[in-house]
Amino acid sequence: MNKKTFAAIVLVALLAPSAFALAETPSSTQTGTKHVTMDFACVQTAVDAREGAIGATFTAFSSAESTALSARKTALHDAWGQTTSAARKTARTKAWSDYKTANKAAYSALRTAKKAAWSTFATASASCKVPVVEGAATEGEGSLGL
Repeated sequence: MNKKTFAAIVLVALLAPSAFALAETPSSTQTGTKHVTMDFACVQTAVDAREGAIGATFTAFSSAESTALSARKTALHDAWGQTTSAARKTARTKAWSDYKTANKAAYSALRTAKKAAWSTFATASASCKVPVVEGAATEGEGSLGL
């Protein structure tokens, strides 16, 4: 390891604790001649509202998907009970088409409600005077993007 790399590691190690200390500053700061009050409880309220809305959104989505799957099961079951090949094919095609429509509507409602929850959070947290680093982009990978 060369001297520059070692010096950089030591510098980071020495400055890292102070960076965390800065992140935990009191809720009131002095900026030049302007006094800024950061309201962390306000952000907590905004987070609670956002997460509650996203939870309710997922519950509604899950219910809509469950209903769509149940309807598809019944429709496909009934389709295979038709007496002619043409009637079976028509009924199966309709069952899958209806499911696709319901599935698309459920996902659309999920996206719309999720965007609304994040938008409401952004507006509410902006009034808290705290630089919030959360956003819809910080959501987990490989999920429904809640």
